[in-house]
Amino acid sequence: MDTLDIVKILGTGIAGFGFLLMYLAYKLIASLVTLPKVNPAILKMINRYMVVCFIMTVTVGVFTFMSTSYKNDVISNQEAVIKSKDTVLNILATSQKNKLLADSVSKAVDSQTIAEVQSRQNSYLDTLQMFIENQHNPTQRERFNRYKNSLSTIADSLTMANVDHKRRQFLKEKYATVNDSITTLSLKVVDNQLSAIKK
Repeated sequence: MDTLDIVKILGTGIAGFGFLLMYLAYKLIASLVTLPKVNPAILKMINRYMVVCFIMTVTVGVFTFMSTSYKNDVISNQEAVIKSKDTVLNILATSQKNKLLADSVSKAVDSQTIAEVQSRQNSYLDTLQMFIENQHNPTQRERFNRYKNSLSTIADSLTMANVDHKRRQFLKEKYATVNDSITTLSLKVVDNQLSAIKK
């Protein structure tokens, strides 16, 4: 008994307790065997007790393994849900930042401001593109690329010095419309992600 750490064995739970009882029964039999006259009924009873302890230990061990496996599956599923919800939040936040920058383009009066805003907006569009490509939906990917290219073309036209006021206003409205389309597409991606979580 000196080589066993009882606290560690009991720390494993009921299975450890069952093992400890079985070990004590074994030690009792081992000590009785050395005696000259032992009642066979006592040995038989100790043997039965030892078998019961063994069955209890194995049963508890199996149920512990099964419940641990189930809990690991639940944790794994919850981890996937949390990751999906985190993606949804990131898409919404990036889409909102993109929209705010697009609104500032429609209010900008000089080409320099528009160029700076477009440069910052490109980083948000790249992030949104990454999320959309992770959805593995070719239609959404193609639509997003089309919107992104349109924005780039419109922004280039807005930064030209020889664009008259009427044309500039038209381009700003077009820029806002394309950005609204990007926001709508982002919300659709979010809906798809939330639908996948609920399944």
